[in-house]
Amino acid sequence: METQKWSIMALCLLGVLGSTTVKVEEENPEFWRAQGAKALQAALNRKLNTNVAKNIMLFLGDGMGITTITAARILKGQMHNQSGEETVMTMDTFPHAGLLKTYSVDFQIPDSSSTATAYLCGVKTNLNTVGVNAAARNGICKTQKGNEVTSILKWAKDAGRNHISVQLPTSLGPRVYPDPIDLPGKPYYR
Repeated sequence: METQKWSIMALCLLGVLGSTTVKVEEENPEFWRAQGAKALQAALNRKLNTNVAKNIMLFLGDGMGITTITAARILKGQMHNQSGEETVMTMDTFPHAGLLKTYSVDFQIPDSSSTATAYLCGVKTNLNTVGVNAAARNGICKTQKGNEVTSILKWAKDAGRNHISVQLPTSLGPRVYPDPIDLPGKPYYR
């Protein structure tokens, strides 16, 4: 009996949380056509910058596939009392974005070393290897020699871009952490 009661309560809660309120304008097909036309016109009106880039910033969301981003978008919207799907995140407004299909040559599910090599070197490699091509084997050190690959950092240096900095969340300290209490190894203070 107790299990049934909890099951019914869980189903009711799921129904309440999963339901959304449909706005009247969303029932009209012209609403959606106007939304699409507006987005298309904004893209067509965007003036392309054809100058040589002074700087480049690479935002790498390791593990951020389309489904993860969609879930984040929906959650953000729902936290603002919207259905969520219509939410626009800051990264959705970037003028240029791309997707990178990452996998290891020898493994379907990659790790960060092989995905970083693909992302920064343009070369797919084996699981647990970084900065080498797929001819280098994990755990067999002698296969690394001669199979090294160059990265975007080397390409930038070779092109005369000699001021290269790498910023990781761990090097940003308080700018990343909203509350000093969360800083690892730091005493509590306010």
